[in-house]
Amino acid sequence: MKKVLYTIVALIAGMAFTSCNDDDWSYDKTLEHEYFYGPQVWGYDKPNSTSGIGNNNVVFYDVNQGETVAVPMQFWCEFKRSYDVVTYYWTAPKPDGEKYINALNKYSNDDLIPYEGPELVRGVDYEVVDKDGNVLTPNASGAFEMQWPNALKGVQNIYIKALNGKKGSFNIMTCEPGGTTPSASEVSSTIQHATGSYVVRIFSQNYRVTVNIK
Repeated sequence: MKKVLYTIVALIAGMAFTSCNDDDWSYDKTLEHEYFYGPQVWGYDKPNSTSGIGNNNVVFYDVNQGETVAVPMQFWCEFKRSYDVVTYYWTAPKPDGEKYINALNKYSNDDLIPYEGPELVRGVDYEVVDKDGNVLTPNASGAFEMQWPNALKGVQNIYIKALNGKKGSFNIMTCEPGGTTPSASEVSSTIQHATGSYVVRIFSQNYRVTVNIK
């Protein structure tokens, strides 16, 4: 599984290198300022095996009530720019019946189970906070922002604090809940947002993680 993940990341990184490069090579210059953003963890490896569950939006994080969990997010670019890049993430209830895993002893699509838990609500069951525990407020569209100064690659954490509410699961997403689902067969669907200076893309196999409140 690790070899597969490394290959995928290498391919994505290769695209990022091209999209961030300033040299006058023979490449599509329309991709010059396209960047990639998504959860740092892509999947799980099955112990003593070269196969696992793959990159199917099944990564999860557990957190106990009253505690905080960090969810690392990664931004890909190899060059410094004169502008800052903004990326977004959302939290959303896990739809009833959505397939997911909640234990590391499950390693194939056959082990995906439908969600049958309660609908968790931000501000009641959990909060999005900063590293110091201060509650963050989303923008008018419900999105939380991450800033990447000078478009420099790196990893930043989303911090989720579980309150003393219900136990269950919810999603962190890099696409707007209820919007277009990213698809490998429809390239335009992987655009998170675009400005006059850059485009941010997300991944069809890694746009969602699950947070389980225990």
